[in-house]
Amino acid sequence: MFKLTFAAALSAAALLSSSARADRRAYGTTYEAVTAPRGELDVETWTTFAPQGEVDGGPSSRGMREMIELEYGITDRWDAALYNMLDVITAGDSTSGYAGFKIETRYRPSDRGQWPIDPVFYLEFQQLFRGDARQKYEAKLILAKDIGNINIAANLALEEERTTEPAWNTEVEYAVGSSYALSPAWLVGAELFGKAEKDEMGGIMNRSWAGPTVSWAGSGRGVLHGVWVTLAGGAGLTGESDAYYARAIVGFQFR
Repeated sequence: MFKLTFAAALSAAALLSSSARADRRAYGTTYEAVTAPRGELDVETWTTFAPQGEVDGGPSSRGMREMIELEYGITDRWDAALYNMLDVITAGDSTSGYAGFKIETRYRPSDRGQWPIDPVFYLEFQQLFRGDARQKYEAKLILAKDIGNINIAANLALEEERTTEPAWNTEVEYAVGSSYALSPAWLVGAELFGKAEKDEMGGIMNRSWAGPTVSWAGSGRGVLHGVWVTLAGGAGLTGESDAYYARAIVGFQFR
């Protein structure tokens, strides 16, 4: 009787953690091949510290950037999200203030594990009020594979950036990550990401970073059915990259 009760308790805990993992992020930058479930509203806060400049995902900022995301599952395979960005700590001659917003949407053509590799198609638009860029348009291919407790994910994106001159600047962004599920609640991993673009001399400038990630997911109560926290950090790998970065993402899932 005790063994049955204990087994049932473990199963219930696993199910609660799994609900919180439906669209949690195992990585700080790399996207996995998942979308928010239909009817689910996710509220996420992103805090990124990059002491010298842009890391990824928003306007150029020196110091700390805060983003708040509202994400909604339109269907089980299609979601949309709105981000608002704020530079809250700056350095040099920069000033704090509202940095802009971005809209993204993701579409997943298959169920997770149905195909040999899970794909997701991603589109994004940014309207920026700080830095050299004014608008950004991005198309991204997300690929991932689960092998037991191991997840492997890779992203490749093409971004067109309209600057203040005005002029158009093309960037290629990339990210790869791998994580291991220690339990339904805990994931540990590592990722490498960056972007390549032309410099003023016509050469290729590459910014890239690498570092560890850790993610925890718990269960909520009532309307709040899931909560998770992901921490990521690392070092710049090229001379054009910021020396280091740190990112914290906190997610709340509502139905």
